[in-house]
Amino acid sequence: MTQKNSTIILSILFLLGLSLSLMPAQSNQIIDQLLEKKETSFAEALYLVQTATGEIPEDISPQIAAERFDSQGWNLPQISADTPITLGEYSQLLMHAFEIPGGIMYSIFPGPRYAAREAHYRGFVRGSALPGRSLSGSEVLFILRQVLEWKEESA
Repeated sequence: MTQKNSTIILSILFLLGLSLSLMPAQSNQIIDQLLEKKETSFAEALYLVQTATGEIPEDISPQIAAERFDSQGWNLPQISADTPITLGEYSQLLMHAFEIPGGIMYSIFPGPRYAAREAHYRGFVRGSALPGRSLSGSEVLFILRQVLEWKEESA
């Protein structure tokens, strides 16, 4: 692991308000598993977002988080818990969870395509803004960290 990756991981843990000594073992295991994954499931991404917003406790599993999730009013397609989440879906999830205002096109067509573009425009996403591409665990954590930094700055 490079020093840059180590710094990103430590920043993520700090920004989520989780110290290693106080973090439940469940959270540690989930973050460790995510960092090794090439594709993140909808349940895992949802778990991270909901724990970051305080909607669910850290000691439940991603599967339970997905089962409890009610997407009414979020304009999200029906997504299976084990399905890899796409950049567009994750961006839309973040926009709703953190009440990120969208641009003109997102206001007219609130969906994954324009959510991904908005996330890229705001600098949350590195690289390609293709809404249909799947995300690795480290990308999901990086994007969440960027959103949390934005939220802190805009408060």
